[in-house]
Amino acid sequence: MKSLWSTTIAAAMILSFYNCSCADVVSHKEALKKSQTVINEVSKSVKESRFYPAYHSASSGYLMGKPSGLTYFNGEYHLFFQHNPYSLKAKEWNISHYVSSDLINWVNKPIALAPSEIYDKDGVLAGSTIVEDGLLYLLYTGNVVNKNEDKTEQHQTQNLAMSKDGINFGKSANNSVIQMAPHYMGLNFSSANFRNPYVWKQSDRYYALIGTQYEKTKDGAVLLFKSKDLRNWVFINVAALGAKGEMGYMWESPSLLNINGEDILVICPQGIKPHGKMFLNKYQAGWFIGKLDYDTGKYKQKGAFGLFDYGFDFYAPVITKTQDGKYVLIAQMDMPDKTTEPQSENWAGIMTVPREIILKNGKIITVPYSALSDLRENGIIHKAQKISDEKSFNSINGDIFELDLEADLTHAKSLVIKLRASSENETVLSYEKDSQILKLNRDKSSDVSYNIKGEREVKLQSDDNLLKLRIFVDKSSIEVFANDGQAVLSSRIYPDKHSTDIKFASDGETVLNYLNFYKLKSVH
Repeated sequence: MKSLWSTTIAAAMILSFYNCSCADVVSHKEALKKSQTVINEVSKSVKESRFYPAYHSASSGYLMGKPSGLTYFNGEYHLFFQHNPYSLKAKEWNISHYVSSDLINWVNKPIALAPSEIYDKDGVLAGSTIVEDGLLYLLYTGNVVNKNEDKTEQHQTQNLAMSKDGINFGKSANNSVIQMAPHYMGLNFSSANFRNPYVWKQSDRYYALIGTQYEKTKDGAVLLFKSKDLRNWVFINVAALGAKGEMGYMWESPSLLNINGEDILVICPQGIKPHGKMFLNKYQAGWFIGKLDYDTGKYKQKGAFGLFDYGFDFYAPVITKTQDGKYVLIAQMDMPDKTTEPQSENWAGIMTVPREIILKNGKIITVPYSALSDLRENGIIHKAQKISDEKSFNSINGDIFELDLEADLTHAKSLVIKLRASSENETVLSYEKDSQILKLNRDKSSDVSYNIKGEREVKLQSDDNLLKLRIFVDKSSIEVFANDGQAVLSSRIYPDKHSTDIKFASDGETVLNYLNFYKLKSVH
């Protein structure tokens, strides 16, 4: 087993790379004040946007990035996330912070971390949280970029911050607590792509997974480290490594959870090559089922890689265990390389609704978190409704709602549901019984200026010709949960404000055993 560099050698090499003097950085307090002042001003107007969500957590101004920890501390859930408080560009990352008593109603808190030190001067990137001895710790990635005449170099390290009250954070004097060594297990990994640590405790030791790239083959990988005190870490092994580019060139935002004795390894691969209609997104988020050997540090998977979401927009999930013992995730409902909200409105980025994670029949499924039902109001209930041609229902329309239905396709070939529909726009959800393919099409889901089109699909088995759907729509997003979470498709959409119709159409006769429609309350 190869250990990390010695502290002296590592510090000398890092200072050489950073190539900056103390004058190049400011105190953390000053950096936080600067970021907070800007965001306080711009946040006054963002909620006036016609695309700003009613019940999703969203950017308070400028760019919301990937989540950076979800945990329960001091009687509240804390959601951290990357945030550029200065512009809509993916740079100048800070870590911002929301809290909630129920994972539904989120309250904006002061920015938690800002770039202020030589090891994070060009960005504070996503990591994870852990609660120990009455303190909330945040293990995060520090980003440094050096621009020379002929090239630009990036270097990433892992750093520790802590808080007594869950609001005000100080950075550890031990930082950086994990650096990339010249090689691990005889393999060279990328110092420029070494980020998003996930920390947890097993027995009396702390462990951390970090996403990276194997330099020789450009395969994604995760490395495993351990520590006695969260400050001094040693390398254990390459826990998992892609092969021949089949799993992408970089793995971000790893995490590990244990459900019913199974170790679920979560990774976010970049650049998996499409397989037919699968893996059409550049950025994916999914899971393996297997076992982590804590002695050897190797993860042994039992089956194939599975996706959490088959839609257009889902990335970098963070996971917590709720007070009632459920595993719940929240993910970024945007892709890292796309900013689609109008730049004139000075905000971009929302998170998914919270989703419960369930291990069932050797597969991970996700369903809407139960507390979402508390948002329901003005319910409209229909039973035994027959659909043959196109049909709509009185008062079942809008831009903020939940649609819950069960369709019997015994005498039908297909069912089509048009959401946020008008003469100009529609987002089309369709299911073909024979092929068992569920599709989400957004060719006409948005104003032409947004230029987001395309279709995503997933194989969805249906027992007894029944199709169950729970659909959440919120101003500029749609999340579809099919057959009790067997498949999920999520997407951002930007239709005209008059596009509020919901239309049903069937090839043959479909019977809607029940059709439940709910307006949903705003939490902002």
